[in-house]
Amino acid sequence: MNISRRKIIGLAGAALLLSGIIASCAKEGKTGKNDAYITYFQSWMKVHHPEAAPTGLGIYIMDDKPGTGAAISDKDKYILVRYTTRDLDGKVNGTTEESIAKQTGSYSVANYYGDDIIMNDPDQTSAGIIEMLKGMKVGGTRKAIIPGWLNVAEKYDTAEDYLKKCTGTEMVCDLTVSGTYEDIYKWEIDTLERFVARHMAGIDSTYFGYYYKQTKAPIDTVSIPKDSTFCINYTGRLMNGKVFDTTIKDTAKVWGIYSSTKEYKPVYIKKNEDFTQISMASSNGSDGSTVVNGFSYCMSNLKKFEKGVVAFYSVHGYGAKGSGSAIPKYAPISFEIEVVADPDK
Repeated sequence: MNISRRKIIGLAGAALLLSGIIASCAKEGKTGKNDAYITYFQSWMKVHHPEAAPTGLGIYIMDDKPGTGAAISDKDKYILVRYTTRDLDGKVNGTTEESIAKQTGSYSVANYYGDDIIMNDPDQTSAGIIEMLKGMKVGGTRKAIIPGWLNVAEKYDTAEDYLKKCTGTEMVCDLTVSGTYEDIYKWEIDTLERFVARHMAGIDSTYFGYYYKQTKAPIDTVSIPKDSTFCINYTGRLMNGKVFDTTIKDTAKVWGIYSSTKEYKPVYIKKNEDFTQISMASSNGSDGSTVVNGFSYCMSNLKKFEKGVVAFYSVHGYGAKGSGSAIPKYAPISFEIEVVADPDK
């Protein structure tokens, strides 16, 4: 699992560094994988941080500002963090911080910056990060140097096992704990309900994790027939209001996501008997790209020229992976949707 989907250039490299995706482990073998590299790393530490002492597993905590919130426990399966990673030369490789991305000249208004969600599990998150989290409390910040052999999402019993069996890319990580959760989906639902209370007049969900509010009545009460094509305009947002996609040019420009290569106009929706098979279609009605289930379920219930707001949690959306650099993992999202006339007729 990626520790983050954000990177200051494309928002993918930090995930590689922190999750250990680019690392490798040998399950067997008498020769240590780091026999040559360890000499370089230890020499670098002696030159730059001669007084530093490793933790039991072998990372080096260089700065520690304790938090005032609850301590991380084994029950906390999901940890909300903010971070910045650098190589040993100080070059920033990845960050969740907008201000740092701007300082490095790699900021993109289309990217999401903010809390990232990692799993408190050495099979999912790099061993170095798990070691870094030990003893931290919510609100706390640590800076640590993590050698490459610990920047792997693998579970071994001892530091010697990692040293002999694993290789990866070393990094310097500044990490702040924003929150801890035993159930990430409860956190999503709580977030959705606050959003619904503010923006959707506190309506109830029609099924778990899904909310819809009609903002303009349709011209009749007859549902759009199955196996037909109709047009919509839409604007997709995160819970903080940030727009990540839209069919409306002015909205795209206001939110800084306008692209001259994209045609801003209503899109065609191809209905299907099974709402999970609904797709965005071409003007001639041929099948196009599929959409997430929360969006397609909304499409299955719309009527002619209806307008509304739909919001749903990540199980109906982009799940544990998110989407690109704009939608983080485990993100509840919302769409403003309006059925409109076919612009090509």
